[in-house]
Amino acid sequence: MERKLLTKRGREAYKQRGSTIEAVFGQMVMRGLVRFRLRGLNKARVEWSLWCMTHNLLKLWRSGWRASQVME
Repeated sequence: MERKLLTKRGREAYKQRGSTIEAVFGQMVMRGLVRFRLRGLNKARVEWSLWCMTHNLLKLWRSGWRASQVME
């Protein structure tokens, strides 16, 4: 990897990693989602949706966003 980053093409490819879906999965793992706790595809989808919802709410809270800003 170090050798790849020495080339312009390698740096450009590595730079794109920040805008891919990979970052979201990494953030979920850092928050504690290592495996799904519920069994079955539908239950796992619900659990994933809950994780995504809390992830997005946390982002909004940290940004200082308020619902009243939309109404103004």
